Amino acid sequence: MSALDQPWNIGAGLARGAALHPDRDAIVAADVRLSYAKLWQIAQAFALNMQKIGIGHGMTVALESRDIIASVSVMAATALVGARFVLHNPQTGVEPGPLIVLYSPDRPTPHAEGATVVQMTADWSPRHTAVGPDTAAGFAGAESAEAPWWTIHTSGTTGKPKALVLSQRIAFDRSVAAAGDFRGGETRFCSIFPCYTRPFFVRAMAALVNGATLLDFVDPDILSREGANLFSGSPKLVQDWLTRWQPRPRFARLQVSGAPFSDAAASRMLAVFDQVEDVYGAGETNKSFVNLRVLQDGQVSRIGRPQDSTVQVLLANGQPCDVGEVGEVRVHNDYLAPGYRDAPEATARAFRDGWFHPGDLARWEPGGALTIVGRVDQIINLSGTKIDPAEVEEVLHEVAGVRQSAVFLDPLEQFPLRTMAFLMLEPGTDMVSTVDRAIAHCAQRLAGLKAPGYFFVVPEIPMTHDGVPRRSECARIAKDLPRGG
Repeated sequence: MSALDQPWNIGAGLARGAALHPDRDAIVAADVRLSYAKLWQIAQAFALNMQKIGIGHGMTVALESRDIIASVSVMAATALVGARFVLHNPQTGVEPGPLIVLYSPDRPTPHAEGATVVQMTADWSPRHTAVGPDTAAGFAGAESAEAPWWTIHTSGTTGKPKALVLSQRIAFDRSVAAAGDFRGGETRFCSIFPCYTRPFFVRAMAALVNGATLLDFVDPDILSREGANLFSGSPKLVQDWLTRWQPRPRFARLQVSGAPFSDAAASRMLAVFDQVEDVYGAGETNKSFVNLRVLQDGQVSRIGRPQDSTVQVLLANGQPCDVGEVGEVRVHNDYLAPGYRDAPEATARAFRDGWFHPGDLARWEPGGALTIVGRVDQIINLSGTKIDPAEVEEVLHEVAGVRQSAVFLDPLEQFPLRTMAFLMLEPGTDMVSTVDRAIAHCAQRLAGLKAPGYFFVVPEIPMTHDGVPRRSECARIAKDLPRGG
C-alpha cells in the first residue's frame, strides 16, 4: 500500500486537494503564491530527497525552520515516507529511532548531538528534483493508521514537560473536525502563531486538508487585500500584533487560545474583529469548546459554543456541577492522544476511562459559557488561603498600563509566605503610578493574602508560545531581585 492509498495520510490529503482544486491558493507569502498543485509538487520533491538520504519507517525527522513553505512541505513529506515528525528542540531530550535534523537556509546549523544534520538546499525544490506523474506511488506512507507520527512536547508550565505522540489518523481526524473553521475556497487564514510552533502546525494541517489558504503576512493592509477572514493566536501575540499595527482595517474572525483571556482584552480585539472566539483545547484533545465573545450594549458577553467534544465539569464526588459551581474539567472525543510517551504514571492520571483530565478548574455560566478559573496543580496554599495565580493575573490585566503579568510564590520562602507579581507594562507607561494602581486594584478586588506581597516591573516575562507565563522560570529570576517594603 502506498501513501496515496492511506485515506488518513496527511500527505495524501494534500494530494487530493491538488487534484480537486489545483489552481487554488495554498500558501500566499511575500513574493510567492503557491497553488495546491505547486505545493504538492514541492512536498513530493522533499519526500524524494528524504528517501535519498535514507529517511523512512522508524526514523525521526526534527524540523528547524522559520520558512512556512519548508515547514509545511516537511510535515507532508514525513507523512508520505512514513517517518516520525517533531519540531527541533535540543532541550526536550532524545527522540526515538535514528534522528535526522532538517534545517532550511534561513537558520544557522543546529546543534544536535548524535543526530545527522542536513540542510534543505535549493536542490530540494522541484526545479532540481524531478517529480513525475507516478512519483507519489513510490512513497510507502505510514506502517499503519495508528503508527506514531507527530511528537508534541508540552510546555511544562505546571510540572515536568511531557511528550505526546499522535498518529496520522488522529491528526487527520482532528483536521477534518475543523472543517467548520476552514471552509475550502472561502477561508483565507492568517496564523499569528509563528510557523515553528505547535499551534501553527495544528491549524496549517486543518487548512490544507480542508482546502483553505494560508496567508503568511503580518501587515494588516496586505492581509485585507488578500481577503484574510480567519486569524488565530494567543492573547499576548494578538495584543502585540494590534499594538504594532495602527491604524488597522476590520477583519471577520479571530480565535484566541492558550492562555486566560479577559473581557478587557476581548473588548480591545472586538474593535478590530467582528467576532472573537475564545478556544478551549489542548494537544491531548484538540479544540474542545468555544466561548464566543460579543459586544452587547457596550459590554462584552460570552456565548458558549460546544464543539465535537464532550466537556464536563465535575465535583469531587464525580457529580456534574450546577451552573456557578467550580469543579474539575474532563474531555472526551474520538481523537484523544493515547497518552504520554514513557510516562505511565502521568498517563494514568490524565487519561482515564476514555476521558482526558487536563487538571483545569472551571464553572458553567448561566449563558452556557465555560469559565476556566484555575488549575488543580497551580493552586498556592498560604496559611490555608488557596490562591489561583491565573485569577490574580486576570485582575492585574484589568489595570491600565499592564500589558502582561505573572504571579508565583516567593522563591525565598520567607515567613510569612507571600506571592510575587511580575508586571510588564505598555510602552510609555509611567512605572510608579501603574504599580500604585495595581496595588490598589488588587486590594479592592482580592481578599487578604490573595493580593501579591511584592510587585516587580520587568522588561519581559518568560512565556510559552501559547502566552502562558512560565512561573517556575519567573521564580528563578526572582531569587536574585532585591526585596523592598
